[in-house]
Amino acid sequence: IFELMGNYARQQFFTLLDANTIFVKESFALPEKLALPQLSDPIDKSLYEREASMNKFEQRMIMAIAALENVHFWHRNLERGKGFYLNGYQQNHYPDFIIRTFKGTTILLETKGDDRDNEDSRRKNELGRRWAEKAGEKFKYFMVFDTKEVSNTHTSKNILKVLGDL
Repeated sequence: IFELMGNYARQQFFTLLDANTIFVKESFALPEKLALPQLSDPIDKSLYEREASMNKFEQRMIMAIAALENVHFWHRNLERGKGFYLNGYQQNHYPDFIIRTFKGTTILLETKGDDRDNEDSRRKNELGRRWAEKAGEKFKYFMVFDTKEVSNTHTSKNILKVLGDL
């Protein structure tokens, strides 16, 4: 029953999205200050003096992204109810990072360990890609696995080329 409900919710969500009944609307502003229980080490080009803690893969990824010349700033998006999210048909999705380039492109980046190739990741990737489609050419969404090649996603190595060109 839950699988049938989920499939129906997905179908209705994307039908309404295609019909422009559901649409992308600018409604989020980054806070001036963050109050975080656990802080990460300082990393170049962070929007804030310190960002929320992250796992080793996330930290390695954002350090490589921050080293790209075209990256103006990045932010470790906050989780559940505190950060930017994409409204979904089953649950909201809070991408790991918000990145801004000097050309004005805003990028949502979701990092995944290679063991996270599952239905939840596929739903998040589909939602993020459709959001970017509807939001316009200055908005991008990418899901990044460490080394595993997964359909419609990137690996930690090839995403740097893509981001470097934005």
